Amino acid sequence: MASGPALIRSQNIHDHEFKPEGLAFLSQEAAAVLRGVTVETGDVLINITGDSILRTAVVPESVLPARVNQHVAIVRSNGRVDPGFLQKWLSLPLMKEYMLGHSSGGTRKAITKGHLQSFPIPLPPLAEQRAIAATLGALDDKIESNRRAVVSISDLLDAQSEKSGADLPTVPLGVIATSVKDTVNPSKLGDAVVDHFSLPAFDAGARPERVAAATIKSNKFKVPRSAVLLSRLNPRFNRTWWASAGAEASALASTEFLVLASEDDLELAGVWLAVRDPFFREELPKRVTGTSGSHQRVRPDDVLTIEVPDFRSAAPEVKHSALALLMRAESLRMESDRLTALRDALLPELLAGRIRVPAEGVAA
Repeated sequence: MASGPALIRSQNIHDHEFKPEGLAFLSQEAAAVLRGVTVETGDVLINITGDSILRTAVVPESVLPARVNQHVAIVRSNGRVDPGFLQKWLSLPLMKEYMLGHSSGGTRKAITKGHLQSFPIPLPPLAEQRAIAATLGALDDKIESNRRAVVSISDLLDAQSEKSGADLPTVPLGVIATSVKDTVNPSKLGDAVVDHFSLPAFDAGARPERVAAATIKSNKFKVPRSAVLLSRLNPRFNRTWWASAGAEASALASTEFLVLASEDDLELAGVWLAVRDPFFREELPKRVTGTSGSHQRVRPDDVLTIEVPDFRSAAPEVKHSALALLMRAESLRMESDRLTALRDALLPELLAGRIRVPAEGVAA
């Protein structure tokens, strides 16, 4: 296994965030061949091809030494622009629209080195640039802190499932959970706004996307007040989602999910622990149908026959603890939603100078 410099790919670059998951590593020989694309401290990385084009992030020092592949470009400051400020400017929706207008490649968009060198960048005084970057970066840091806390909570829940479920009797999943099969055609909901629980939304942070129902093109499951969503598509990937239907909008889920309900939230927390049991997670991918590696599914009835620990008989404090953790994770995700909205609202105002950042670095 190669243990040299990291190879940064487009999947690692997300707006305002570097995701190390799936980071590849090079041999020293391969790294030497790619020395022309060596990443340095403070570099801004931008995706220049494909569906993730124009996502940008400042490289974290913890990733270095590193190289980039052909789908990622390095934008390096010459000292006149702060890297954090530059990343925020490049992520501005209007700037992205401008840059996309210069892309080439037909159906596959691409940005060239020449394009990047021609794009305009505002240059307020460096102190002001740094203050703007620090203000928005503080929101990014809190969002990232919340993300790490959610990961820790998920790990705690999995450990609790394994420990508490080891001595429980087992039953088919269908004995302790009800599969909700009520569907709705979103196009018949008129002007209604709904929370859409989709696979892309899960992968983007496990928060539903609030959209006009008319924009959803196929039938969806109705999500009850509380449910556990379990992905049937490519179950080798972990997609287990605690879903809640709020008072503000109806909730709909992709039919790629199995929508599991129970008599109350406490028992539903037990269902969560059951489907996070190691045996269940190992067994689920074995039940897939289909030969394509990217489109393997498990039939709903097959999922419900898999044996799981019967958490109905678990000590009440086990389920109370699990429910508290699930609700805490949901609260952190909701807070991150609000912080993201605040950051995205502040971004154009700060960059346009309509909101000024005082010397102490707090927007006013």
